[in-house]
Amino acid sequence: MSAVVCHRRARLIEAHRPAHIDAAEAISAEEEATTRPIRPHLEPGADENRLGAASLDPPITKETLSELDLNRIVNDIRLRHDINFEHEIMFRPNTRRGAQKKREDNEYFEALAIEFDYYIRRQIGPSSPATQQDHKRSAVVDSTPSSYPKFPQRLPPMISAIGEVIKTLVPTAKWETVDDQFDVDLRMQELEHGICNIAGLFEWIGQVLLCSCSPMRDAMVTAMVAKSQQALTEQDAHQLVDSVKDLFGILETMKLDVTNHQIRYLRLYLLEESVQFEQHQILDRIAAGWSISHERRWFEAPYAHPETQDRFVMFKERVIDRIVTPTATFPLTLTSDLERLKHLQHDFRLCHYHFACGHTFREALSKLGWTKAMPMLPYTECMKRIGAIIGAQGQDFEFGAHPDVVLEIVRVAYNICGIKALPDPRTLALTGWYLGEAMDPQTAFYNDIEGILWDELSTMVHLEVETIFNMNPLQILNRYDPGPPGLSNKQHRGGDLSLQSISKRAAHIIVLHWRVWAPILYDQPDPESPRSRNQRIVTEAEEMAARTRTHRSLSSVNVSQPVLMQSQDRHRAHTPSLSRGNNRSEAPIYTPGSSDGESTTSERPERPSA
Repeated sequence: MSAVVCHRRARLIEAHRPAHIDAAEAISAEEEATTRPIRPHLEPGADENRLGAASLDPPITKETLSELDLNRIVNDIRLRHDINFEHEIMFRPNTRRGAQKKREDNEYFEALAIEFDYYIRRQIGPSSPATQQDHKRSAVVDSTPSSYPKFPQRLPPMISAIGEVIKTLVPTAKWETVDDQFDVDLRMQELEHGICNIAGLFEWIGQVLLCSCSPMRDAMVTAMVAKSQQALTEQDAHQLVDSVKDLFGILETMKLDVTNHQIRYLRLYLLEESVQFEQHQILDRIAAGWSISHERRWFEAPYAHPETQDRFVMFKERVIDRIVTPTATFPLTLTSDLERLKHLQHDFRLCHYHFACGHTFREALSKLGWTKAMPMLPYTECMKRIGAIIGAQGQDFEFGAHPDVVLEIVRVAYNICGIKALPDPRTLALTGWYLGEAMDPQTAFYNDIEGILWDELSTMVHLEVETIFNMNPLQILNRYDPGPPGLSNKQHRGGDLSLQSISKRAAHIIVLHWRVWAPILYDQPDPESPRSRNQRIVTEAEEMAARTRTHRSLSSVNVSQPVLMQSQDRHRAHTPSLSRGNNRSEAPIYTPGSSDGESTTSERPERPSA
């Protein structure tokens, strides 16, 4: 703390100490250093419970916002992966906080309102009736201190937290000024003595934020300052707490604005280096003990086309198999894309359902005696309305003989055939049965539809992969419309257009995942495969044979140590390449019986450098 601030504090305490403050109310230096108890006028029971149960720390602090720091962002593997799929990736306020978090925040602000109410009374002045009445209550409380509970205050941590967050939003040159304004000890002494200029502090905060925040936040800052002035004028502690809530919200929003600006500025770098960054992160986890050998099981399971040797083609079709199968799970290596793959599964199931509805529609027309070509306009309108029925229920829609879908199919079929009567129960039941068969995985009809769509999707994915395989990440990202990850909230157009969208998104995931994981896992031999085990057995046998030859060579040499050392020296002089990389104790050993007079050595393999 600067000498100017200390001198200012001393002058405030000596010159402005109100006469009505009793000596018994003064807080000792020892209490100031540890905890500063509060003795407000409490309502029996309720207020005591609020002060005792509420948290001491505000909901927004420098620590809670630390995940938005630049260092955390650059090293966030999830963000570095997701930036490959979204042009405008950004952080947003968490508006869906849990019930427990909301309850804790409400308890904190209710307790803070009690503390503000206590200190606002001290700002009125010693001659006012409210202050005199509060002084009498304090005297009664002080006369029986053992029977009155003391609670740690929330104002000191709140003042400190606001100052620390503001320092992360303003230039370094302003940090000293911020420290002076949010000097916790000084502000608490001013509050205790009734001389704290709370209105001036809010005005100063507003000026600093207006100079630092985006112009679109100016109205929020101005409204916050105006609300605080009105609260102090009306002596309303709850309205003042509302101003503090607004202040915390503005600080969080400004921190998000700074973070999103940094992401936009670094987006190209983060995108171009994403594959290398993910590989480094994965290798670090493997070095720390993460075993991924079992993650290749889904990839090397019995393959439908054993003649295919291209491992990338195998991987691509494995992913397509899991997209087509609604109950399939994905390995841990695809965790970063799990949400996108789940959306692809759901969207493919929608395509399957639209295909089944189309066949059911044709079957219904045939049962009603229609022999002409199917009119496309009524069919297209029917598919749109079915898409609206599915979209109204979202992810909760049960694929099968949905009553509304069946009724819509029969209604349009009746209109095409010119039947004016209401759909009879038998036609509805027969149409529902046909649609149910088309969506039952146990039926041949379902498997036929799935096979047709699988072939179409595989062809589309193959063409799309060939197109983007040699593109850089930015080119691939620019090729696709950012949009949401699934078609669930869009108008379902059905048919090839939906499959085309699925194929593009699947190809993007496949190519990016292969670039990251192929050199780490898929292109590496499986240590548990029979071929790898046989290779290890052969290697171990060769090493054992070499050690046996070395042992026999040692036992057959019958020379004295000086002669051996001289031989070694001569050998080093004539053949320097053999001694390179050996330790002093690892001298080359001659093997007698060589027909050409040359010597062989048994050297330990040189340890690779770090």
